[in-house]
Amino acid sequence: MKIKSTRKKTILGQSIIEVIVALSLVVIVVLGLIKVTVVSINNAGFAKDQRTATKYAQEGLENARKEKEDNEAVFWEKSGTEEEEFGKFNRETTYTETEENQQMHVEVVVSWEDSKGTHESRLETFLTKWK
Repeated sequence: MKIKSTRKKTILGQSIIEVIVALSLVVIVVLGLIKVTVVSINNAGFAKDQRTATKYAQEGLENARKEKEDNEAVFWEKSGTEEEEFGKFNRETTYTETEENQQMHVEVVVSWEDSKGTHESRLETFLTKWK
């Protein structure tokens, strides 16, 4: 009489299950790393755009100060909004006189769009008549 051994089949079955579990864990870890990498790349792109927009806003305020210094009479006649475009960035500079024409409120808003929507960088200052 011949007796078949089932012990070898049981060990082989356990090995396959262990391999499947190990591969599943590797796939989960790799997918997590890919997700973290994609989020990091997106955040880096947004930070670059935010930095660029802030630079354009600062430039807008510097332009307003320079206009005031170069030709004060023309500067104090300004009112309303000026718009400029720099690629995907749109800059709006708004001039509003305040306090009995002694101060000019200058607000610069730089906006842009990306896959997550519309964003903006906003800076403002008050320029005063000293004379």
